[in-house]
Amino acid sequence: MGTQLLTLDDDPDVTLLFLAQVQQARPGKYQAYTAYSPQEFRKLAIAHKQEVDTVILGAAQTNEQAQAAKEVITQVWGNSKVHVLKIPASLLTTEGTKGGGMMRWFLEHMEGAIEGECGCC
Repeated sequence: MGTQLLTLDDDPDVTLLFLAQVQQARPGKYQAYTAYSPQEFRKLAIAHKQEVDTVILGAAQTNEQAQAAKEVITQVWGNSKVHVLKIPASLLTTEGTKGGGMMRWFLEHMEGAIEGECGCC
């Protein structure tokens, strides 16, 4: 079985495009539950607590939203080893999309992929 992700983002279009890119680069390796509100995030976290390996917080999240999500993570998983990534907002800029952008950043953090190995650049 692959890695199970739980994502929280404000923009379904960006999230779905990103997840499609992940599937294209690594077919079957990553599966995701996606939430677009803190309430939905909490419900999914509780429902899939045993399955989720990594939480990804979208780049558009404010610091307050990210903090609220981290509180949910602490409440649901406690001190367990769920991995949390917050995509840097800089990846949403034109400059941030160069050289593989969000996809490269994700694979570097998840797999330690290097240029040319990620399938995105």
